Amino acid sequence: MNRRYAFLVSLTLFITFSSLIAQEPGGGSLRPDITGGADLIFRPPKNPTIQDLGGGGRVAGRSDTKPKERKQDPILKRANAARSAPKPRYGEAEQQYRLATEVAPDDARAFAGLGNVYVDQGKFTEAVDAYQKALKIDPEYKDAYLPLAFSLARLNRYNEALEIYQKAQKAEPNNPEVYNNVSFAYNHLDRFQDAVDASQQAIKLLGATGEAYTQGFQERKEVLSYAYKNLGNAFNGLKRYEEAANALKEAAKIEPTNAAAHFNLGLTLYNAGRYSEAIEAYKEVIKLRPNLAQAHYNLGLTYMAINDKTQAKAEYEILKNLNVDLANQLAEMIKR
Repeated sequence: MNRRYAFLVSLTLFITFSSLIAQEPGGGSLRPDITGGADLIFRPPKNPTIQDLGGGGRVAGRSDTKPKERKQDPILKRANAARSAPKPRYGEAEQQYRLATEVAPDDARAFAGLGNVYVDQGKFTEAVDAYQKALKIDPEYKDAYLPLAFSLARLNRYNEALEIYQKAQKAEPNNPEVYNNVSFAYNHLDRFQDAVDASQQAIKLLGATGEAYTQGFQERKEVLSYAYKNLGNAFNGLKRYEEAANALKEAAKIEPTNAAAHFNLGLTLYNAGRYSEAIEAYKEVIKLRPNLAQAHYNLGLTYMAINDKTQAKAEYEILKNLNVDLANQLAEMIKR
């Protein structure tokens, strides 16, 4: 993976498991806070296309391509080079894209390039503004759809993100990443049945063969795992826990070394009352991340759900050295 996008890809590893919180029969709540679960798939946006300075033809995002009015193309070329350098020179890239917007304020490419620089740096408010200006100039500038929707979602502006993702669906009807992201947005809007439908469409498009699926820097298995996680979250929101557990089992099968997949599965199995299976899921988490306090705490509460205080106490002893607050909470549950 290109290192200049490392932080962006890391952004796609976060989730809030609020819809998956389970209540312990004796009164305790399982811990939902772990990273690495279902989320958006993000394709780092491409640099704006530069027209061959020696030829003619139409440039996307431009209404006029007369040679004497192509002064922005060399500027865009310099901006692209600065952004794409092994060590990106974002300050220089931003300066050049801004200059291009001044030279040709009717060129959507310049604003989209500026948005790319902002989204690279996680400046999502600025990115939204730039992409919206690009689309105001050219509503069919498709390269702005996905990064704009991603930026809106990162700002928790899910309804607006959905509007853009729906445009992306029309532009790329067979792109499973778009459907995965639509499902994520629906989940955050509590539109769980819509999220189910979108996730299932992503899974259908990806197929079930396990072959590498390349879309940007993502692999097919990663996209498929995310789709199953989003599907599991949607089923959880509908309180259809058996179906949620089945979806999350598929995610864990696809990514057996992803601790969050097993953690999320444990929460869901607990909700389904399948405590023995939940215990096994949390054990898998602990194999992968032995010092994850939340997993030991949840495992302890799950043991309490089957009235196995001996094993719960064993988790308490481990937890004392990892998180005193969680250890004390587990101890209170054991005393009841």
